[in-house]
Amino acid sequence: MRNRHLFQVRRLLGGLLLIALMVLGVYSPAPAAQAQPGGNLLQNPGFEPPFVARNNDATLQVATGWEPWYRTGGTSSSINARPEYRPAPPNRVRSGTAAQEYNTFYATHTAGVYQRVPVPAGTELRFSVWVWVWSSASFDNPDVSEDPNNVRVSVGIDPTGGIDAASPNVVWSEQVEFYDQYRELSVVATAAGPAVTVFVRSAPENFVGTTNIYLDDAGLYRLGEVPQQTATPLPSPTPGSGLPTQEGTVTPQPTPAITFTPPPSFTPAITLPPTMAPLPTSTPVLPGEFDSQIIYTVVAGDTVARLAQRFGSTIEAIARVNGLSNPGLIYVGQTLIIPIRSGTFPQPPTFTPAPIYPTAAPPAFPTAAPPSTGLGTYTVQRGDTLSTIAARFNTTVATLAQLNNLVNPNLIYAGQVLRVPGAPVPAPAPPPAQPIIHNVMPGDNLTRLSLIYGVPVDAILRANNLANPNLIFVGQRLVIPR
Repeated sequence: MRNRHLFQVRRLLGGLLLIALMVLGVYSPAPAAQAQPGGNLLQNPGFEPPFVARNNDATLQVATGWEPWYRTGGTSSSINARPEYRPAPPNRVRSGTAAQEYNTFYATHTAGVYQRVPVPAGTELRFSVWVWVWSSASFDNPDVSEDPNNVRVSVGIDPTGGIDAASPNVVWSEQVEFYDQYRELSVVATAAGPAVTVFVRSAPENFVGTTNIYLDDAGLYRLGEVPQQTATPLPSPTPGSGLPTQEGTVTPQPTPAITFTPPPSFTPAITLPPTMAPLPTSTPVLPGEFDSQIIYTVVAGDTVARLAQRFGSTIEAIARVNGLSNPGLIYVGQTLIIPIRSGTFPQPPTFTPAPIYPTAAPPAFPTAAPPSTGLGTYTVQRGDTLSTIAARFNTTVATLAQLNNLVNPNLIYAGQVLRVPGAPVPAPAPPPAQPIIHNVMPGDNLTRLSLIYGVPVDAILRANNLANPNLIFVGQRLVIPR
């Protein structure tokens, strides 16, 4: 009890002494903490580590403080695919030690990252981020976007703090299109509630090759407190890293702001990249089990796996003869050597093309059933190409294109009825579906294999009794169901 009274007396004397010092001006209480002018309101604006794998998915790694978003619901696996998120390679880091990368492979996306930030209502804000876009149908030069996918990029602020990028509340910057350099995008808005949400959005229109987006040095500042930005030179590439994340040395150059011009309507016809190496003129050495070969020009929808199945060859043989380091990367217009066994794919006899009619008044096609020596019809089956149909009817691609007014011979579809020389021929019965064996190579993952073979990831998991889709290794033989 005595100790308690002593404590109270000491506390009273200490309080009287503090009041006396304040009266004499010797002591004044510390002011409440204030936000410093020019303070960046974002968490981890430089996209620094650690990168967190969402749902333990190694293809969904996002820098701490940020969240991924992506639109789904495309008409095929190539439309509105979920990007893969990962740390950017060292030569795409603008400043600090890291940057954010996300990409899609032979697919479009409408996607990006976002962050929700508490701010007082009525605060005028400016959000900015530096963005690099590499979108290329060819992987020959990772510093140059060849035949890019019309990628449009923008940034936005939801003044109400919502996290839906499709919300009409989001104030977006102008969509712009640029490649192979870092460029700063920004937008201004006023907070309408206790928080705002900032978004980065990219949307490639086409889906050829790869589209890689790199983000660094984001900022959310009160209007009038934005610090001056100075560009930081990009580091030189790290030798030995593999495509598509390997990049060359990049020298940043100041670039004036551009105005986005809506790209022309997308035409699915795809041409061979001009940098594609031509087919070697030397005679290739065929694998031991094959004694013959055919020359084949790749058309839309082809994969090495489908060509191997169609011609009775193998993925390994086609890759070896053509020097393909990654059989998943072939291009429309590319010429391939297909090793075959003699007698399995006979060459069609020579056919004399139909005469070319004058453009002024071509004769009308008969509506009645044509004789066997005239014209017939053929209904396109799944997997058909104009070249295989031409071989079946002893004709040429050019003749079929002329008879059917086809502007692009690569664009035919299942169920389409084509005029063909001669009597109608029933389509051959499709061969029984056989599984494909894929040897895992560096850079492979189940998402990429799903896109290459057109098979859902779940089906590959079941066919191989895989419990963890992230645990595959180089040299592993995977069964790809058909």
